[in-house]
This record gives sequence, structure tokens and C-alpha cells, in this order.
Amino acid sequence: MKTQSIRILCIGETWLGSDPHGAFLGFRRLGHSVHIIDESNFVSQAWHSTAARVIRKLFRPILVRELYLEARRAAHTFKPQGVFVFKGNSVHPNVIRFYRQAGVPTVNFYPDVSFQVHGKYIPKALPLYDHVFTTKSWGIADMHNQLGLKSVSYLEHGFDPDVHRPLPLSDEDKQAYGCDVVFIGTWSPRKEELIGFLRKKMPQVVVKIWGSQWDKSRTPGLCPCVMGTEVIGDDYVRALLGGSIALGLLSEKRKGASSGDLTTSRTFNIPACGAFMLHERTQEVLRYFIEGEEAAFFASPDELVRQVTHYLSHPPERENVARAGRERSLVAGYSLDCRMQKVVDYFSNFREQRPKA
Repeated sequence: MKTQSIRILCIGETWLGSDPHGAFLGFRRLGHSVHIIDESNFVSQAWHSTAARVIRKLFRPILVRELYLEARRAAHTFKPQGVFVFKGNSVHPNVIRFYRQAGVPTVNFYPDVSFQVHGKYIPKALPLYDHVFTTKSWGIADMHNQLGLKSVSYLEHGFDPDVHRPLPLSDEDKQAYGCDVVFIGTWSPRKEELIGFLRKKMPQVVVKIWGSQWDKSRTPGLCPCVMGTEVIGDDYVRALLGGSIALGLLSEKRKGASSGDLTTSRTFNIPACGAFMLHERTQEVLRYFIEGEEAAFFASPDELVRQVTHYLSHPPERENVARAGRERSLVAGYSLDCRMQKVVDYFSNFREQRPKA
């Protein structure tokens, strides 16, 4: 039986290719009515200069209150039947209190390793939601033990079918993005260590790194690999497809987390684009892709080098794996649409179980 259309208020960032943007449009693709409050319109994360960061810090409480007031206005103009917050760095706990008092179910989709390192609002707000979905299987215990959450469940990352799909590469694209190995993601010490080891052992291999904070890298020989910018939307896809091998590297354990990443959004985005994925091997990721058939894996720096050596010298095998990985993504339901259907099911069940007036 088809789920009745519901009105969902969504709060999060909306730049093309972002996970929240894909999730919000996933609701719409499923046939539901969506009103989006772009969190970055109130507290922008795009301000990188020192002066801008100082201003943001000084005015953050005022900007956060403006977002709160906008969320309250939506109660009268949009009349949501469900509130969905993607992470919610700048979502004040009073937003959640307001809607819960109004009887509107509230859900948080939390995508990160730790909930203690992204500002003061998240750990205060998470216990107030009716339900929290975490993309970390071990995050359920962390949230229960540290925040006392009882209504929390695991829901994987997914790919955005409007963004993460094969694209043809022009000659200009091949010039800009072509390489042997590509990694797209934010710098971390462990990622730097892995790519630095690969470069040391295989200096002839062309590596391109796209993402933020890579100016922190101090590994000799890695600087020429750092492209110095982020890539989003279709350029993200082109950068993945420009590499013969796209790396799936995981974030390490952070304060308040019992584990580092076991999967990440790249786990699903890379194969969905039709790119060849070489991913860190974890028991969790092996549930989603068959090793050697739908993706390749490594568990140590030495194995990373061996796998890169093998797959660079076997293009037909690489192409077959990439093709099978995309097919698996489509038939197994790894899209954000399928993930968001579970959120819709929660909203629908909440409404059905609520006592009738």
C-alpha cells in the first residue's frame, strides 16, 4: 500500500551534491511535500577568513535564534507533519522542544563519527528528538551510553541518484581530473599517512587529492597531489571518474566516539557513479559489496600498494568491477531515496499510533 503523502520540514545544508540536499530531495522523489530551511543561510560554513570566523563566532547566538524563529514560522505557513534535521550544527534545542510540544514528530539523521566535536547544540538537542538515525552501527551504543537516547537506530549513508551517476568526460575534463588514483575528502592524519605511503612506494603513480584542510599535510612529496580545492556536484562525479582508482578512506576515531568510520558516504557514492572503488576493508563494508567483484579492498598500507599495482595493470578487470558495483548500488537499494523511505515509515507510524483527538 502506497504511503500517504506527508509534509516534511527539512533543516540542513542544500549545496548540490551534499548528503542533506540529496536526502531532502529524496523525500520529494518519494512523493512527499518538502519545505527546506537551509542552515547555511543563517550560519554559513563558507566563511574561511580569520575575520569572517571571528564575526561568525560573535554573532552565532543571534544567527541561531534567527533559524529558530524561521523554524517556528514554518509551523504556521507550512504546517509540517514531520520535522527532519540532517545533523543540525546550528539547530537550537528549542526548535525540537517547540515541535514536540506541538505533537509533530522530530527526527535527526546523524552522519558523523562523534557528536561531541561539532558545537554545543548537537549533544543538547539529540536527546530531545523523537528518534535519531545514526549512520554508525556503533553509534547506537554511544548515544545510549553518553546521552541516554533510547529511540535510536542505524541507517546507512546513501547516494543521490540525481548526482551520483555516470557522466561522460570531455577532453577538458580528462585534462583536469585525469589521474591514476583519486581521493576526495577532508584531510585527516590517517588519510595523509595512507596516501603518503602510497606516494613513497609508487612515486610514478599520478595521485590527485580534492578536499578541504589538506594544507595541513606535511608529508614530503604529497604537496603536488593536493589540488587545493573542493569539488561538488557534477565536478565531484567527474573527479571520481577521472581517476582509474577512487579511494574510499575512512575517518579515524574522535573524541566521544567508540570507533572510527566503518563506512562513509563515499562507500556508496563512488560505485553509484560507475567509478572503480578501492576501499578500506571492514566487516561492515563487506556486507554491501562483494570483494573482487563489485569493489576492491585493502587493510594495510602494503596491501593498498599491492591493490593499486594490480588494478592499474588490469584495466578490463577494473572496468568490470566498477560496472558491477554500480549495478549492485541500484538493485540493492543504496540510494538516499531508499534510506529516506525508512524515515517516512517512522513518521507514518508515529501518526498512526498517536491517540486520536
